[in-house]
Amino acid sequence: MVYRGKPSAGCENCRKAKKRCDLEQPACSRCVKLKKPCSGYRDTSQLQIQDESEAVRLKANRAKNRPSPASTKSSTSPAGSFTVTPASTFRNRSPSNEDVKFSTSNDNQDLVLFNNLGIEDYDNDDELTDTKIATIPHSIKPSIDDAATNYFFSQFTSPTGHWNFVLDGSHGRQMEPVLDLGLRACGMAALDNVKGFGSGLVRSRVLYAKALGMLNAALRDPKHCKTDQSLVAVTLLGLYENLTCDSRESIQSWKAHTSGASELLKIRGGNQFETLTGRMLFRETRAQVLISCMWDDLPPPPILREWEEVLNNSPEAVVTAPADRLSAICVDFATLKYQMRTQTISDQDAIAEVIRLEMRMVQWSIDTMTESQVWSYSDVEVPDSPHVWNGVVHGYQSHPSVPSIWNTYRSVRIMLTRNQETLVRRFDLPPEQMIEQMAYLKSVRRQMTDDVCRSVPTLLGHGAPAVTSPCIITSAYGAIWPLFFAGTCAVERIDLQAWAGVVNGTPMTPSDSSNAAIAQALWIIGRLEYISKHIGLKWAEGVSATLKGDLKIHDDILPDGLQSAFWETLVQTKPGLMQNLIKGKAALNDTVGKIES
Repeated sequence: MVYRGKPSAGCENCRKAKKRCDLEQPACSRCVKLKKPCSGYRDTSQLQIQDESEAVRLKANRAKNRPSPASTKSSTSPAGSFTVTPASTFRNRSPSNEDVKFSTSNDNQDLVLFNNLGIEDYDNDDELTDTKIATIPHSIKPSIDDAATNYFFSQFTSPTGHWNFVLDGSHGRQMEPVLDLGLRACGMAALDNVKGFGSGLVRSRVLYAKALGMLNAALRDPKHCKTDQSLVAVTLLGLYENLTCDSRESIQSWKAHTSGASELLKIRGGNQFETLTGRMLFRETRAQVLISCMWDDLPPPPILREWEEVLNNSPEAVVTAPADRLSAICVDFATLKYQMRTQTISDQDAIAEVIRLEMRMVQWSIDTMTESQVWSYSDVEVPDSPHVWNGVVHGYQSHPSVPSIWNTYRSVRIMLTRNQETLVRRFDLPPEQMIEQMAYLKSVRRQMTDDVCRSVPTLLGHGAPAVTSPCIITSAYGAIWPLFFAGTCAVERIDLQAWAGVVNGTPMTPSDSSNAAIAQALWIIGRLEYISKHIGLKWAEGVSATLKGDLKIHDDILPDGLQSAFWETLVQTKPGLMQNLIKGKAALNDTVGKIES
């Protein structure tokens, strides 16, 4: 490996024009002003080191062919060491037995099971020019904690958007111990979910417990509680609960972390908006707080409104404006849901507010599609695949978080139509008008469901030739709840007898009018199963089981309020459905498995 100096991290347009790139997210200001698609930024850490393995081999072979007094000496390696040969880089292959010989310690046995994590071999040009083979003693071995850290950075972060404030912090000043423990806990839990190497979950829980103790101590310190790293640590521990979620206790813990992060936003005050990292952290935390509020019908904290003007006037607002506007709509929607739950708003005022919110949502989608290429998308036809619904995916222009923000819009519109239905049924409308209104709301949900399905391949890494997410775990986490809401919309379109037949193993018939909805529901369930088993987000398994009708898992795993929003309505309209779902759950698992294969 040869050091090549520090290359520019700027986008392709700025590099060609030899202009300084401001590296703003999700696109640089120059590209936005020129209305050009921004290619994103390069990972300079990957460009500074160049693989010179082949050149080293040629140089070594030339030296070997020259007669040398040293060639008569013994080339036997010293005892207690092993030979390291030039090989391909860490990211492109896994180690073979010939490359690296591990000791028999438990740490190394676990690490071998990481498969594709590998160990980067040494390519030292200076040492090999003298035809001497480098040796490393057995005592030097990779750490499982280091592997977990590397896995976190490779799967959860990217220079073009996802958690890049963590990535930047790791290259600069020394990382706070609580943050280091938190990201190692998340990386190790995610690894164990996918690789299942035995002690990973136990190790991650030890790291989590240590991080939690250190965080509690830091939050009692008036200075430490206001730092960016403390807020990131709170977010990481909430993410850990989602990675390992297997009971209502995990959900309650996630809610506690989200509530704690909300309190930190208040304590940090206006100073947090003085830096780009502070503003990015605010937006990230705001999204989690709004999710909790909308699902549990809680009032949004006032701080989410108080600093809207500051965010709107920030330097990056030219790019982030659509996300900020959507968050403002979500704040108003969460407030309405809370007022309806507490009966502090009349039905007439509530239906008027619902109509206003729907108009704002529609206008948001129109403005966002036409405002900038960064936020627009198009339909891309792709070959048939189990990972793609109906041969079409959404092709987004650049930033990896854009599909997730669009899916937030779709999820909120689905929830909004549920509230509209609830309110409309309370009014004595003429039958024709009632039928027309219900048909319109169902058509909105169907469109939102199709759009969610078309966006999911991009989020799970199956969107090629369209741009796909560079960090699958983070984007897959953002896909779980949109898939759940889309699944409820697919299930409600299915005829009771047809769905009961599917869950009991009866094949679909060509004449069945529910075939399309059944196929879509099974595809959505299959995506959730894929996220759980192959990407490692166990929370998705509980969400998938809920769509199959397992209300016990629903009560354990899901936030409060969702059953009343969907399943109670479904039970009222299709009274025999739940019994058939639970009775035929095993058959449905088999059906989903066949679709996956």
